Parts: sequence; structure tokens; C-alpha cells
Amino acid sequence: MKNLFLAVMILFFGILLFGSAQVLAQERPPTKEELEKMMQELDPEAREMMKKMGIGVPDLNKLGTAMSGSFDGSVEESVFPKKDEVRIAAAKKTVLKGADLAPYLAKVHSAVSSKMGSEASNNASELFGMAGSPAEGAQIANGLWMFGSTAYAILVLGNTLQSDPNNPDYLNNYAAFLTMAGAEEAALPILKHLNTNYPKNSTVLNNMAQAWFGLGDIPEAEAYIDSALMLYPGHSQANLTKSVIEEKKGNKTEAAKALKESIKSGYSPEKEEKIKELGHQVTGKDITWTTELNEDPLGFGHMNWPDYPMNVQESEYFEGEWEAYRAEITKLSARYQQQFALAQNEYAIKIQERAMEMLNPQSNLHLPKKQMVFSSKIAAKMEYYDQENPDLELQRYEEQLANRDKLEEMLREIEDRHGLIYREAMKNIRDGEGSTDADRKAYCQTKDNLNNNLLRESNTLLRDENKKWIDYWRFAMSRRLNYLQYTLWPEEFELEKLRAMITWLGMISGQEVRFASPCEVPEEEEELGLVSGKLGDFYDMTCKEKSEMNLIIGSVTIECNKMTTQLDSKFFKYTVKENMDTDQIIQGSVEIGLDWDLAKASELGPVKAELKGELYGFVEFDGNGVTDIGVKAGAKVAVGSNFISEDTNKATLGFVDDKSVTLIGAEARWGWNSGPSMEGKGILQGMTTKIN
Repeated sequence: MKNLFLAVMILFFGILLFGSAQVLAQERPPTKEELEKMMQELDPEAREMMKKMGIGVPDLNKLGTAMSGSFDGSVEESVFPKKDEVRIAAAKKTVLKGADLAPYLAKVHSAVSSKMGSEASNNASELFGMAGSPAEGAQIANGLWMFGSTAYAILVLGNTLQSDPNNPDYLNNYAAFLTMAGAEEAALPILKHLNTNYPKNSTVLNNMAQAWFGLGDIPEAEAYIDSALMLYPGHSQANLTKSVIEEKKGNKTEAAKALKESIKSGYSPEKEEKIKELGHQVTGKDITWTTELNEDPLGFGHMNWPDYPMNVQESEYFEGEWEAYRAEITKLSARYQQQFALAQNEYAIKIQERAMEMLNPQSNLHLPKKQMVFSSKIAAKMEYYDQENPDLELQRYEEQLANRDKLEEMLREIEDRHGLIYREAMKNIRDGEGSTDADRKAYCQTKDNLNNNLLRESNTLLRDENKKWIDYWRFAMSRRLNYLQYTLWPEEFELEKLRAMITWLGMISGQEVRFASPCEVPEEEEELGLVSGKLGDFYDMTCKEKSEMNLIIGSVTIECNKMTTQLDSKFFKYTVKENMDTDQIIQGSVEIGLDWDLAKASELGPVKAELKGELYGFVEFDGNGVTDIGVKAGAKVAVGSNFISEDTNKATLGFVDDKSVTLIGAEARWGWNSGPSMEGKGILQGMTTKIN
């Protein structure tokens, strides 16, 4: 039963749950059509077994875009927006002065509510009623958007603005939500109002550009894109839309250049593939990794071994050291083998638990409960790891194999040459019957000298070549562990760590070393203890970079290899995706920060993408969901366990030796940046007549 269960689960969810532990290249996820074919071919016995175990056959429509590596409406597949003169006219004719803002917001909110329907509007009112303040209402809206309940996010933020209509963060984010939902003409009057009050704000300028782009007014969109990029050349969404426009013009080089700037601020596999499609290559410099990758995460480099003997006196001592060293490694390897067997059992259990979790209706969220958000990004980073040459790794491996073959030839040559020298040197030396003490002394002295020369030459060669071999594998294995830490579940990664430890121990203990006994043992033995052979311990390669965003309706935790979302139970019923959301393709990003300088929103305007707070985060997403995410301490904050005190609204440094960061939702400021919205993909299309 267990084997059948695993087979069924791997059939449906294997590609979802696991990265390849054997290669760095990412396998293409199955398409919906391929999954449907797999389900049709599923053995009736397997279906019956699933039924008995309480597992229903998944609804592929509900599993959505998480099952596929592509989606309708990606940048490269979307329809370029056509110029919509009617909506452009509606956006241009509305100019908001101070007294006009609140009535306009009420009108837009009423139109959104009418578009969404009474049930959604009533639910959104209930959600807003759970907030203790407008700040919490705004944060509930942010959380709803993050969890994929975009319709409710717009409605809740609309309710929030009825209570606090002048907050620039709320106004900007509401306009960004409207733009990403297809109501660009409703968003633009709000954005123009913000631009008047807060000129030279890159977030506002980008959102204006995206709104004009969505309406098909490309010259107007380009003007605002250029303004946003003058203030922040690395703006993810502004560069993304610039790339789309440049490609439409036929300027592939400029399109690729803009896309490379975009990918630095927010990675996505689609951006990488698009750069290649445009005839350019992604390099390691194009991919920003928020945390430093440890070159030797398990501490292979500090685990030493005995010296190589260079003469017969050293040989006598170091041979014993090598025997003791290898015996110690044998015992240690046996211990790790036992741990590996236990880890395999734990892994098998977790596979079943996670497969069941995938079938839980609570997993039917746009933002999955668990998502390995960094898998594609780290794969790209690893591909261009060294000298930005994806073919270099294979070349280096082949060179190492060739060197091992050459080593054997060189050793034979050394031994053959020394054999000839030995035979020639011993021709005239008497050793045996009739030999004198002087003869025997001369014999031993000559033999020891010859063996010293042989040991020195052969062991110098072995030491240097073994070092090259071991250094190569230390680099390759460490690189692979860095990759796997961001692509595997913790229990699966534990298996790979143990596998690497066992492999490493076998490699360093298996070094070939030559020994030769002295012809005559000295009367007074010299103490030649182990100089560099302390085995040492492996480093503890556990994830210490844990970040959390508290969204009031739930939390999002980023922990090296995965992102985990935890939804508060009382909000669950509001996060089920509505039918109206199914055609929605959204691209955008959000900057999150807390800083003494960021605290005065009324003076600075909406959060700028380039202005990183003392504690800050970002989220990049497209139609596939979240593609890049991070929460970290800014330059002003020392490394430590950093969190926001709700009482003092200050960053408080703990004394835990990790790099974790927590942002308390209601205190952090959020600045949403909409991305290129394509024609016919928004849930608010057709709302124009209700606000004019």
C-alpha cells in the first residue's frame, strides 16, 4: 500500500514537491494537458486506493498555474495593449483637487463594489470590520493580495480609504491594485493627484506609466517610465514594461538591456527566458542574490589529514597515523550511515504528509501554503556560477578525470626510473653471507637514500594531485549544497547533507599515499606526531536566514529553501478564489520598509522602490505567483535577530546569532508597484461608466 501511495503521489506531485537532487538543471513542469493524460492513464486500482485513503482526484482547474511552467498572459505571450481612446479620455478629463479626492474615492469604491457583487462587498466589509485601525485595514488588504484574494483586497483597501482618504501609501496601493485589475482609467486620477503632491516619486511615476501602458497610450507611458528610471534605474517593473515596448519597436538589444536591469531587482524564470529569446545571455552579474553563498558550507576545508611522508623515518610514523585516521573515519562514516537510514524514513513520512497537504482545500490559494520560491533563481545563479560560462563545469570535470589517468602514468614512470637507479646502485654493494658490518651499513644507507628519493618524488606528486582532486570536489559539492538548500524540503536536504558528508569522508580517507620502512630503526626514536591530521567536525549547515512578514490575516515566512504561508483560520473563507479571478494575469512588485525616515508618509509620499528602510522586504510576482521575495535588515541595522516592537515602533536588536528579520505588518509601510497590464485580463474591465 505504501509503495502504491508513493507512486500515485509522485505521479501527480513529484515535480511540484521536489527539485532534482542529481543535476543543477531544472526540469520542465508538466503542462495541464500532460497532467490530464497522466490522470486518464492512472491505474483503476490506484484510483480506488486513493479513494479508500480519503484522497480525491485533484481538480486540475483548481490547481491552476502552479502545475505549469508557463501561463496565459506572460510577458512574451500577452497581447500588446491597443489604444483605448474612450478610457484614455475618461482618465484625462478627471482632475482631482483637494476637496474632490474623498468623493471620487467613494465613487470608485461604489463602482468596484457593484462590479464585484453584493456578496463580495459584504464579505469585504466584514474583513474591514476586523481591523482596529485604518493601518490594520490597509495591512489586511496587503495580506489578501499576497494570498491571492485580489477582489477582496481592492474592496478592503477601498473601505480603508473611506476612513483615511489622504494617506499616500493607501492611495498609491489602491491605484496600483486598480491598474493590475484592469481599471487603469480609475487609477490615473488618483496617481495624478499623488504626482502633484509628491513629485519625483519613482513608485508613483511607475504606476502612472503602467496605467497609461494598459490603456494603450504608449508615448505617455514611455515618458513616465523614463522619469521613473531616471530616479531609480533599477526599477523592476518600469524596466520590464520598457522591455516590452522596446521589443514591440523591434529594438531587441534595448529590450534585453532593460530586462537585465529588471531581473537584477526581481528575478523570474520568464524574464531569464525572454532575455535568451531576445538573443542575449544572462550572466551571474545579472542575478542578485540577497544572501552571500558560503563557499564551504559544511566546512570541508578545515578537515585535515596526516602528512605525506618524504623519507623512511617519517614513513614509519605517518603510516601509523594514517591507519588510525582511516579507522576514525570508518567509525564516523558508520555513524552517518545510520543517520542517513533514519533520515530516509523521515523523508518517506514527510512525502506522504505533504502529498496529503496538497489535496487539502486550504491549499487552493493563488499563493501556495508552501512554495520553493528560490528554486529557479538559484538554478540560474548556479548555472553562471564561475566565469559566467555554463560549459566550464563539464570542462573542469573532464580535466580532473584526465589528470587522474595521467597521475597513474606518472607514478609508473617514477617507479620504473627509480627501479633502474636502485638496481644500478646495488650492483657493487655486498649484503648477505660474508658481508661485513661496514657492508651492511653501506647497504642500508644506500637503500634508505634511494627510498627517500622515491618517497619524496612520488608522495609530492600524490599530495599535489590529490589536493587538486579534493579541492575540485570541495568546490563542486559545496556549490551543489548551496543549490540544494534552496530547492529541497528540509528533510530531503538533510539526506543530501549526509550523503555529502559520507562522500567527503570516503574521499579524504581514500587518498593514495606511499610508504617505505627504514632499513635500520634508529636507537633513539624521534617524536613525529600528527602535524595536520586532526579530523575535525563538519559545520552545521542549517538555515539561519529566516524572515517573516506578519500580514494580520496570516504570515509569510521565508527560510532559505522555501516559503511557507500560514493563514489565520478566521480569514480562510474570504481567501477562496472567486470565479471572477480566473482570467486574471497580474505582474507587479511591492516594497516593504520601516525606517525613521520612512515613518512620515505625509511628507515623503508613497514608499519608493529605491529607498530601503532599516528593515525592508520586497516581493516580485507574475501570473505564476511569487517569483522572488526577501526580507532583510538594511545597512543601518547590525546583523542580529531583528524585530519591530509594537510598543515603541522601533527596531530592536536581539542577541541571537542568526540573520532573521521580522516585519510586524501594521507598522511596516508597503509600496505596491504595478507591472505591465495586458489587454482584457483584469477583473475590473468595463467599470468606466460607473465613475464618469
